[in-house]
Amino acid sequence: MLIVLLAQASAGESALLPWWRLERDGQLLEYGESSLQVLRDRFPGERLRVLVAPAMVSLYRVQVPARRASVVRAALPFALEDQLSQELDELHIVAGPRRADGSLAAVVVEHRLMEQWQEQLAAAGWRAELLLPLSALYEQREPEQGLVLMPVDWPGLPEGVLVLSADQEPVLVESSLLAFWLQRRLADVEPEQRQLRLCGLQVEMLGTLDPQWTVLTEPTPLPERQTLLARCLGHQQPFNLLNGPYAASMAAPPWRKLRPPLIAAAAVVVLLVVQLGLEWWSLSRERERLWLEVDRLFSATLPNTPQSDPVFQFRQVLEGRGDAANGQASLGPLLHDALTAISNVGKARIRQVRSNGEEVEVELQVASFAELESIRAELSANPRLLESLQGADSGSEGVTARLRIQRRAS
Repeated sequence: MLIVLLAQASAGESALLPWWRLERDGQLLEYGESSLQVLRDRFPGERLRVLVAPAMVSLYRVQVPARRASVVRAALPFALEDQLSQELDELHIVAGPRRADGSLAAVVVEHRLMEQWQEQLAAAGWRAELLLPLSALYEQREPEQGLVLMPVDWPGLPEGVLVLSADQEPVLVESSLLAFWLQRRLADVEPEQRQLRLCGLQVEMLGTLDPQWTVLTEPTPLPERQTLLARCLGHQQPFNLLNGPYAASMAAPPWRKLRPPLIAAAAVVVLLVVQLGLEWWSLSRERERLWLEVDRLFSATLPNTPQSDPVFQFRQVLEGRGDAANGQASLGPLLHDALTAISNVGKARIRQVRSNGEEVEVELQVASFAELESIRAELSANPRLLESLQGADSGSEGVTARLRIQRRAS
């Protein structure tokens, strides 16, 4: 949906301005008069387009042979210079469409007014996407010959008459000045163009006219306001004053084009973060499990040793540099020889290892008594070891045996 606002000459920030709210298809939903701030508070998410009262802008036609846009922009101010009463530096000039006779339409407004409108809109939080002269809405009714006069009735504007012609842009003239304006205008019209068509006006308003003029009164219906407002909906508006230094892009912001790749990149980042989180959680659980296993193994293998740094303590024992007071000096080599002999035979599973500093008791699980005897034979074959069977039980999982291994006396 869209808000169309009619800007006026001396309207302050708190002035009541006419507005219309339209659907995308041009259907009028509601209308009223409100200040800019009240309108913003009521419709914070709506787009805004602004119509400029004819008293504040002027439309012209000039001959500019050049066709390139950059050349036209440079030449247009000088082509209009003779028709303007103000300095060019004070005016904002916008090139319009080219007419059938090859002339170029242009709209002129003071920089002071443009800055005033933009400041008032910004103060209320609005960002207008279009600033259009009200007279430009009537250009589609231009006659092929003569002049067409019709009344114009817009809220907040003085009563006036719109003059349409084939060789000039639409002009809005106050009713009280119409007779004087026509006398000056008709003096410059070619004889074949001396025809006046009145739509909704009385002949008495024209004053005294030259008899060479033909005056026709036509019952042509006046354009409805909703029809005129619907012409503000188009994206291509050649008379848009928000041009040059006041340009306001109606396209989507540049970052919006990057939204799909940004969303994809964000999804990848989220997946990576989730994956890293899961890996960290898994590694934390594995670390906890390993520490529990180390604690269990330490308690089983070194039951009489206080635990401080298991890794360092195990290394001391295996290297034969344990605490002599605890009798750990020869436990490392003894344990190494015993486990080497056991691993050389079959696939025995060591369930538990105990030590009192001088001997090692190993609890094994083997497939059969034959494998147990093979292990005992391997241990006995080592001249440095002395083994003895402490007990053996047969079960569904095989044979469980306890062997006591100690260093053979030299």
